[in-house]
Amino acid sequence: MKIAELKKKFKNKWVLAEVLKENQLNQPVEVRLIKTSSDPNILYEDMAKQPQGKTFTTFYTGKMTGTYLFTCKR
Repeated sequence: MKIAELKKKFKNKWVLAEVLKENQLNQPVEVRLIKTSSDPNILYEDMAKQPQGKTFTTFYTGKMTGTYLFTCKR
C-alpha cells in the first residue's frame, strides 16, 4: 500500500508497517500495514515483536503540534 493511500484510509492514527519500497532518500513509499492505533506505545510493543532483518516504520497520519519524545524499549 502506498503511504498516501494509507494516510487517507486511516486519519489521525499511529501506524506500524513493514517497509516494502523506499525512495532515493530512504523514505518509505510503499508499506505492508501491520497495525494502527490511537496510542503509539501499543505500536512500539508490537514493533519489538517483529522479526529481525526487515525494516519497519511508525508514523502518525494526522497533524502534530508541539514536541514529542517516544521511547522504544527493546
